[in-house]
Amino acid sequence: MVLYSVSKGISLDDIRKEKKFVEWDSKFEMGIEKIDSQHKKLVELCDGLYKKIMETRADSSSDWHESMKGALKECADYVLVHFRDEETLMKAAGFPALAEHKRSHEMFTKKVVETVKSFSELSITDAIQFVRFLHEWIFTHIAHEDKLFAKPCRDYISERESLGEPFSF
Repeated sequence: MVLYSVSKGISLDDIRKEKKFVEWDSKFEMGIEKIDSQHKKLVELCDGLYKKIMETRADSSSDWHESMKGALKECADYVLVHFRDEETLMKAAGFPALAEHKRSHEMFTKKVVETVKSFSELSITDAIQFVRFLHEWIFTHIAHEDKLFAKPCRDYISERESLGEPFSF
């Protein structure tokens, strides 16, 4: 992971050529196609949000707050869709720690909503810190909390498929 120093001048070409801020790793796969696909998309959105911040930071002629609104909204909206799908699957599979997992989602959602509401007041440094928070939370959540429901949900999906009643979100 490469993080640019906010105080050092960088060009748009440097940012566009740079490797990804965050990158999907197959070790995070859960073996549930739709959830894995959504996790990959969240990682891509986080990376895109970071690059958008850095591009607007490097382009001093732009109002970075205005140019970030769309990317931030897309990220926030997708998180809600993903959480809904995860929770639907966990509920259907009878995952016993659903309430606890849902609380984790709610706390994360609250932080994102608060940041979106106060976004116009954030400094560029605050915006970068927010993307770092997203990155750390996404990977920690996937690596630990989501792995807890992977096996029971895979088993549930397999059982449904063996009965000729595939699970759909």
